[in-house]
This record gives sequence, structure tokens and C-alpha cells, in this order.
Amino acid sequence: MVASKANEIEAELKHLNRWSDAPLSPEKLENMGAFGSNTMTFEQWMQFVLIPRIHQIIKDEDSFPDGSMLAPYAIRYFDGDPEAGPLHDLLYELDNLINGNEATESDEMENTNLPESIVFGSMEIPPVVFTLIDVLPQFEGDDLESQLQTYDVFLSTLSPKVRPTISKLLAEAAVKTLNERSKFRILEAARSVANGGRAAAPYNHEEAMKRYREEHKKNFPS
Repeated sequence: MVASKANEIEAELKHLNRWSDAPLSPEKLENMGAFGSNTMTFEQWMQFVLIPRIHQIIKDEDSFPDGSMLAPYAIRYFDGDPEAGPLHDLLYELDNLINGNEATESDEMENTNLPESIVFGSMEIPPVVFTLIDVLPQFEGDDLESQLQTYDVFLSTLSPKVRPTISKLLAEAAVKTLNERSKFRILEAARSVANGGRAAAPYNHEEAMKRYREEHKKNFPS
């Protein structure tokens, strides 16, 4: 099932004309950051890192790492891209397969693998928030800001009483962050959340779309 989903993602990237025929230079695989954000596009990371890694893990009969978060990252990366909906859906399905099974090719998926719905005003923090906290120290710059925007989505839905807990989680993530600028930014977000404010800076959709189009045109000129 996981291998089949990887093949579907490859097919969709080719359908969108976001599959590169040219190999990736080796230096781009060094210090590439989370989802390749330091040196390549997300589409390139899927092609040259994610998909080969999936097939290698299956070939070696190894286990996938817990907490796959491809879909949440894709939400922000593809924001405003009308063509990316099916690709995001495939990544969401891949997350469910990896997080719900132990890297097997099982054809059976239990309903319990589906993510829990978030109840408005709930005081129960969804497990995905804790998973996101674990990977937060890996992000820098605009990618970090995109991740912080995800916490604002939860804060706007959950009870205000969860703010101290989420603030504490952010502060704990800051302690584990090696990049000093990112550490300061996460601590700033933690203080803001504790005081009733936002985790992320106000989202500028027009500016984000402009950056996305420029990056996409540069990497996929055709």
C-alpha cells in the first residue's frame, strides 16, 4: 500500500509537470533541512528524497519513522495552488498509511487510522500538535513561520484554556532548537500565545503566492 501510494505521488508529479528529468546535484542533498526546504523545492524533495527512501525502506523490510507530517507541510507550501489538491490528498493518505501501519504492504487499513476530528472549544489538544512540536526545531525562516501558522489554526478552534499548555510546548521546542534565530522566534511565539496573541505573524496570502509563483517558475520553467 505504501509503495503504491508513492507510485501515485510520482504519477501526479509527472501529470503536473513537476517531475524533473535532470538529476539533482549532490550538494543539494547536504544540509537540505526539513522537507528539503534549504536547498530544493518540495516537489524535488518528494522526487529525489521521499520516494526513493520509501522504496528503500520497503526493500530493506525496515520500519518507517513515526509521525509522518507531509500533508500539514503541503497545506502551507501549496497554499493558493489550484492544481495541487490531488497531490495534497495523496500525501494525506500516505501520512495515514505510515502513521497507521509499521511500514508494511498490508492491504488492510482500520478506521482507527483516520485522524480524530477537532471539536470547537475543546480542551483536549489533538495528538498531531505534539507531533508537530517534535519537528518544529528543524524549521527556519519562512518555513518556521508556516509551521507556527498551523498552531494559530488550532488556537482558533480549541478552548482558550489550552493556551498555557501550547505555550509551554513551544517553549520546550525552543530549547531543542539549535538555530539561534529560530529559537528566539519560537520563544517569541510562546510568549505571544501565553498572552492571548498569535503564534505566527499575520499571514500575507498575496505575498506568499508571489513567492510561490517565482519559485515554481524558476524550478519548473516549462
